[in-house]
Amino acid sequence: VLLRSDGRAVACGCNEDGQYSLPALDEGVTYTQVSAGGHHTVLLRSDGRAVACGCNEDGQYSLPALDEGVTYTQVSAGGHHTVLLRSDG
Repeated sequence: VLLRSDGRAVACGCNEDGQYSLPALDEGVTYTQVSAGGHHTVLLRSDGRAVACGCNEDGQYSLPALDEGVTYTQVSAGGHHTVLLRSDG
């Protein structure tokens, strides 16, 4: 998964689990960070929301809801898990 300088993401390679089926962006929103796991991809949007695609067999992209005013600041995809850093620590 590659993050372009214009904030869009592109992917290539085996897409067996849909890990490269990147979600569409809303108008004015870009990606600021991408992380590829074993069979899933997690992307951080410029509005602080995180999105994911690919295999969710272990719930690795069942992203928790955020409290009002809280955003994500970092994302990391592992083999069978995802780690998200919230703006409130």
